[in-house]
Amino acid sequence: MMLLNSRDQTSGQYNNSQFNSLNQNMVQGQIHSVSLNEMNFPYDIPNIQGSGPTPTNHFILTNLDSAAALDVILPSGFYSGLELENAINLEIGQLAVDAGVPANDLPVFSFQDTENLMVITPPAAPTAPQAWVITSAYTFPVPNFPGLIPSNNLGKDIMSLMGFLPSQGNTLYLLGPAIPNSNGLYIVNTNYAGPSTIPASAEKGVIYGAESAPLSFTQYIDICSPELCQYQYFRDGSTTNLARRADVICRLYISNNVATQETEGQRPFVINRQFNNARVMRWNSGSSIGSMSVQLYDDVGQPLTTTWQPRPYQISFNVYEQDKDSTTY
Repeated sequence: MMLLNSRDQTSGQYNNSQFNSLNQNMVQGQIHSVSLNEMNFPYDIPNIQGSGPTPTNHFILTNLDSAAALDVILPSGFYSGLELENAINLEIGQLAVDAGVPANDLPVFSFQDTENLMVITPPAAPTAPQAWVITSAYTFPVPNFPGLIPSNNLGKDIMSLMGFLPSQGNTLYLLGPAIPNSNGLYIVNTNYAGPSTIPASAEKGVIYGAESAPLSFTQYIDICSPELCQYQYFRDGSTTNLARRADVICRLYISNNVATQETEGQRPFVINRQFNNARVMRWNSGSSIGSMSVQLYDDVGQPLTTTWQPRPYQISFNVYEQDKDSTTY
């Protein structure tokens, strides 16, 4: 056995830990392969975070008629769908008061718990024609509106966690029912310059997230070690360019092993895995295992970040020695 505890790291940080055994080999002997055996991983990654390369706590509501811009920023933490609905609407309401926007002119976020869908509805009884645009860094970037947050290609933001996708349109425009012959919310791919620019075929009604809301900060964690995988003959593969493709020990899915109704990723919980078909890493029988590093990546291939101080995780490996009495392994 080779037993790893992340709190024993000799240098590095949570998502890039370096290990050695007091400058000695961790495992001494003629080793022909190493396989993953068991993992205990406390998941303490808040789904709403305000730091790192992929913050998930921020989007902007801009009124294209009054130029009022509501910069919606949520406190970091764990949120269920209903808690996210309440937090967003509360923040929008408070920002609207500061900006002098009547409550009747505001769009409303609601989460349908049974369907696991986030819904946005337009102002129900606006004081005047309203046209709101939603922008967020990845899902709905609008670089042609001055002052709004720029685009990114990291594949994650608060809107994507709620189930909205870029394929729903370059911009989401919310139009209040005071606009003649309209009542609802539209998906428009052109810049808004007044009601006359809205295509007659524009989709009416509330807008649902295009997919079931993931709500977890990441849907899996790729656990990688260049040292343990250094003798592999070929690299790992993936269906996406965003994810890691090399040196993968395992992909740890953020879920329980049993089919129970849980809120994985919306609260801290502990993942325990015993691997029946574990990754087997080829080794050079002339080399012992002297040191190693472990990197953690999220589901868009970025180093796993957290605004919390995470609990340590543990990994156990099986180490197979060469049979000295024969030429077989």
